Amino acid sequence: MGSNYPIILAHGICRFDEVLHLGPDLDNQPDDSAHYFKSIRSVLMQEGFEVYHTRVAWAAGVERRCDQLKEQIERCTASFSQHQKVHIIAHSMGGLDARHMLYKYRMEERVASLNTIGTPHKGSSFADWGVKRFGWFIPLLDRIGFDLRGFFDLTRERCRAFNEEAAAYEKGNGVKYRTYAGVQPRERIFLPLKFSYEVIRKEEGPNDGLVSLQSASWKDDVFVKSIDADHLNEIGWCDFHEPEFFNNRDEFERRIQQFYLELARGL
Repeated sequence: MGSNYPIILAHGICRFDEVLHLGPDLDNQPDDSAHYFKSIRSVLMQEGFEVYHTRVAWAAGVERRCDQLKEQIERCTASFSQHQKVHIIAHSMGGLDARHMLYKYRMEERVASLNTIGTPHKGSSFADWGVKRFGWFIPLLDRIGFDLRGFFDLTRERCRAFNEEAAAYEKGNGVKYRTYAGVQPRERIFLPLKFSYEVIRKEEGPNDGLVSLQSASWKDDVFVKSIDADHLNEIGWCDFHEPEFFNNRDEFERRIQQFYLELARGL
């Protein structure tokens, strides 16, 4: 069935597959089973959708990442000569990158919809926690070439400021915004995210291990639904400590893939 416009997949901060896979570039390859968006592109393409991965700086600030996202989208569309518009499906910080790109470059004529999954639109109390304790270290790393300034942009203060600045533009720009949030109980959260889950739970309530329900949902008029997933599950990866990992991993992956298919069919 497909869509009138291609789908752009925008990844979040600290893209783990860049660390785990030191071989060939995994973007836009036929086999995406080890990609950040695990098997999502291939499943959508099998249903007739035109889909592209994008790649932005690993943990840089949102200004740099949004510039790169624009460049990537222009590359996928041959500077929009092949396609007038795109749909964006973004996970985590990828949603903030896309919103900043839209606002900075006034790309409402080029983006038909922005669909975010687990994006901290209102910031994250865990980012607040981390920046308060380790923020002093980020400028030092920057001096030796490790750009981690993106963590500042995930704080609630930074996100609140951008939401206020962009509110009027986003309300009337014609782009269709849709948000989705992952929620799971602590016992099912990916083991490395249990600590951050507790930090966020105490401050913001239900969450996916990195982003709260209230932050990911953003606003009532754009929130579609919550899904049974932690932050890793949201992009097709099954947690190794969950029963599904050994018993029903195929069923789990089909469930997440079906979520993306339903999302894409509704564009």
